[in-house]
Amino acid sequence: MKKKKYVCVSILSFLLLCGASLLWAADKPVSVNQESMELASTLQQREKNVDAKEKELVLREQKNGELQKEIDAKLVRLSELQQEISEKLAEIKQVQDADFKNLIKVYSTMSASKLGPLLDQMSDENVSRILRAMKADQVAKIVPKLDSEKAVRVSRLLGRFE
Repeated sequence: MKKKKYVCVSILSFLLLCGASLLWAADKPVSVNQESMELASTLQQREKNVDAKEKELVLREQKNGELQKEIDAKLVRLSELQQEISEKLAEIKQVQDADFKNLIKVYSTMSASKLGPLLDQMSDENVSRILRAMKADQVAKIVPKLDSEKAVRVSRLLGRFE
């Protein structure tokens, strides 16, 4: 029991001394030297700079986000335009193919003697394309009716002679 009283008294004494020293330290003015003042000022300035940089960074991120949205919208529009162009090209090709087939039908019904002079007026590439679309027996009748030099060039294009 005496031991418990001794421990309690010791603890209370310690607490009393700690409290008194805190009160004594609170009454004493804090001494600040010039170096501490400069350090505090520098830290405040750095904190202001960091805050300014953070605000600038937030603004840049917002601007980047807006620019990214614009870019995404333009990419979507570009993709849509590419799709439209592809569809239009497919339509044009389909019409051209249909027109070409109709032209081949017309040329197929013409006699070789009338078609030969007409083909002589066209480019070699167009003549070879037309003749490729026709039947071999028709081509065999038409080629002799072409100008002899043109017949050679067109035949080479057709792959008949290398």
